[in-house]
Amino acid sequence: MNRVSGLLAAVLVIVSMQGMAGGKITRQQIQQVMDSSDLAAKHRDAQGIGVYLGTKFFKYIDLPAEKTPLAVELSKKQYLEKIAEGWQKLDSYDYQRKDVVINMATDGQTAESFSTVIEKFSVKGKQMVSKVREYASYELEDGRPVIIQIESHTLVGDTTPQ
Repeated sequence: MNRVSGLLAAVLVIVSMQGMAGGKITRQQIQQVMDSSDLAAKHRDAQGIGVYLGTKFFKYIDLPAEKTPLAVELSKKQYLEKIAEGWQKLDSYDYQRKDVVINMATDGQTAESFSTVIEKFSVKGKQMVSKVREYASYELEDGRPVIIQIESHTLVGDTTPQ
């Protein structure tokens, strides 16, 4: 799928979700946001991901290290720039999400998801795997569900592809 058809699909999903919203966010909408942003990631389409990020979005990344762990907070713009830059350096890229749990707030205005994201990629012929536990928060923005925050905690230990 090229970028134009990917963006068109994203717009159609957003329009359909606006009609379903009725002022409350649903589990199905959260799943649609995850599925659509995952599809954009698989196609290395940062703009496609950006469609599902709210104006207040930020990403918090926790990277373990032997001496000093690194924690970084990125704005929406910084996050999209970083992933677009990173994808350009990759020879191959595969993206998978599993172990998904979606929790809905009782007021129907917010939700959260927990999942494991596995990225397999190669740089200059070297194969690598990244596994992170991702915690995402969602809310309605202009009548549609968007991701407002993602916390990523890198999993250490065996990162052998499954």
